[in-house]
Amino acid sequence: MNRLKESFRFIGEKLRRSIERFPITLAVTSLFVIAAITLAHAEYNADYRELIERILFALAIGIPATAMAKLVVERLDLDGIKMWGTHLVSVLFPLGYFFTIPVDYERYFVMRFMALWAILFFAFLITPYFQKREGLSRYVLHMAAKFFLTALYAAVIFGGISMMVFTIDQLFNVKWWDEVYFDVFIIIAGAFGVTHFLGSVPEIRTDVEVSDFSKIFKGMFLYIVLPIVSVYTLILYAYFVKILFNFQLPEGVIGNLVLWYALVSVTTLFFIRDLRSEVPWLPRFFKIYIPLMSIPLMMLFIALYIRIDAYGMTMPRYFVVALALFSTISLVIMWFRKNDTAVVTMLLLVGFIAISFFGPLSGYSVTLSSQSNHLEMLLIENGMLDSSGNLVANASLSQEAQREISEKILFLMRSYEMDELPLLPADFKEDRAKDYLGFQLYDYYGFPGDRNSYFNYFSKDYNRIMSLYGSEYMITVSNHEAIGKTDLGEGYSIEKKLSDSVFRVYQGEEVVLEIDLNHAGAQFYLDQTENLSFESSSGDVKAILIFQNIDGRVEGDGSPSVPEDLMVQYFEVRVLLDVK
Repeated sequence: MNRLKESFRFIGEKLRRSIERFPITLAVTSLFVIAAITLAHAEYNADYRELIERILFALAIGIPATAMAKLVVERLDLDGIKMWGTHLVSVLFPLGYFFTIPVDYERYFVMRFMALWAILFFAFLITPYFQKREGLSRYVLHMAAKFFLTALYAAVIFGGISMMVFTIDQLFNVKWWDEVYFDVFIIIAGAFGVTHFLGSVPEIRTDVEVSDFSKIFKGMFLYIVLPIVSVYTLILYAYFVKILFNFQLPEGVIGNLVLWYALVSVTTLFFIRDLRSEVPWLPRFFKIYIPLMSIPLMMLFIALYIRIDAYGMTMPRYFVVALALFSTISLVIMWFRKNDTAVVTMLLLVGFIAISFFGPLSGYSVTLSSQSNHLEMLLIENGMLDSSGNLVANASLSQEAQREISEKILFLMRSYEMDELPLLPADFKEDRAKDYLGFQLYDYYGFPGDRNSYFNYFSKDYNRIMSLYGSEYMITVSNHEAIGKTDLGEGYSIEKKLSDSVFRVYQGEEVVLEIDLNHAGAQFYLDQTENLSFESSSGDVKAILIFQNIDGRVEGDGSPSVPEDLMVQYFEVRVLLDVK
């Protein structure tokens, strides 16, 4: 009982400290809770829903802004006019932000909102340690632990109250309103969650010592995460050696292999840097590990350059580049700077977020410029731009060229407003594309015209126990998957690249069997047969194709008679392979 009383007293003290220290932030949070509940109870077609949504965006920005202002006042010992001026700016900032919120906001606006919120929250974390004060990484880890503890308390309270509400409903037939559980959740998250978390913020002059480093986090980073990333580094090096022998970069693989590994490494090194004085082997680890990461990062940049040079910049590629640059610069700083690097690293992160989402170097602007340039090059190469920059129709283009131009135009039209696309006339629309280009735009799946002419096939016995027809291997592959060159023994190997639909069998370095799976899928659909058989010229390699799924479009007059009349967009096939 005494422990229970102590727990309630501890939580009560946190809430009291929070109310006394962050009254403006908690007032903004209360308004956010009220607005969220109002929106949840509003009719779907209510006229004021859009207004409340915009208010919610502004109030959400106001929570970290006002909390940061309080810490700025404490950090700089502001009083009088300066103190009230700082608080006034923190209140006016979300108010001004409200007037920048569009009525019909798009996905990119939400991304920028989240970026701005993240910038303010990171600034809130940096403020107590900004300018010649060490220990930010310990402080951030301390606040992360408090956040998870707050989330745990809030989850228990929400579960308990929800159980009470449900029990009263079942036992006493009390018909609660439909939104009762959401109301409970938002009240607990706002009234309790934010209040308790802010009550856990250390006083501005309080240092989080190395001895306060959580044993759980210390054990996780030092004895779980570090060994994992170290072994992963060795695996990457072995993989890069394999690439050197193959003389070919794998398509679409290196980015995923390296990027998350780099981010996990930077995060881990960020948090354990202060433990170097306590763990004898840690300084040596920093000296060895950071230089070892240079080769994986270099391979990542090479792969990104090849991809962007071929297809142009997109938002995902932009953010991969930004994260790769952030990781690289952070590691360089940790390598050369002996003093605390936490503040510099956090400021670097804030800077990258700001640049990535706002201004002329944002992902939005860079992607627009890159894709517009690629479209312009395609149009010029195919004689579709005159000297004044106007479109010139060219109906004689190959299907491949039509698809490539369509892909660029549709990407730009779906991502940007028409007035941002100088290459396209203001009245350009998908259904009028033929008037300007000489051909219809190919849709997302790569097919032009009427979408009712799609065809599809799906095996009724998808999960059946099937005969292997005496084959040694069964390979399942789809059109969007790649199979790296894989050794089968006896000098044979197989490969399917991501860039095409061709399945190849090699004997040594010679291709002995080559099957266009798109063409085979069309033939399979037309023949309505159980399988298709293929054989190498020597007869030593035999393959049986059993298609499980085919999607595509009928071209021409809609009456397909040969495989060329069918354009396969997706397939999944089982390749039964026998080599002698």
